[in-house]
Amino acid sequence: CNAMRGTAATLARLVALAGPWTAFPMHTVQQQRWVVPQGIALIGDAAHAMTPFAAQGAAMGIEDASMLANLVADCPGDPAHSLAVWENLRRPRVERVLKRGAFNRLTWHAWGPVAVARNLVLATRPPEKLAADLDWLYGWEERKVARG
Repeated sequence: CNAMRGTAATLARLVALAGPWTAFPMHTVQQQRWVVPQGIALIGDAAHAMTPFAAQGAAMGIEDASMLANLVADCPGDPAHSLAVWENLRRPRVERVLKRGAFNRLTWHAWGPVAVARNLVLATRPPEKLAADLDWLYGWEERKVARG
């Protein structure tokens, strides 16, 4: 593999043992309704598939299920209302996570001047500030979401 030329021999052997690299396409899903008239809700990737660049696909499914279960439990006599409230509450977060994934893809795979700018920003920001910028992503708590 030309990408490994000049690499330490041990590392090059390990990469060779792994076999050929396989490229595969990654897609998101055009946002549609997550609830169908028959009262069925799609959650996780079935509702809003996302690329792995924010590492949140499984987390979104868990958040979807948790919030939906709690909303249905809070209003057991009106599941249609619970489903509508759930979708309205979840959609802004999911859309923000999708945008973050697109941003991460751009920055992680940047080259040339964009990569230089990215590296300068990362080098000048303290680690705690970089982490704090992602509190909204990794520190999400359902109880902090306003209920409809």
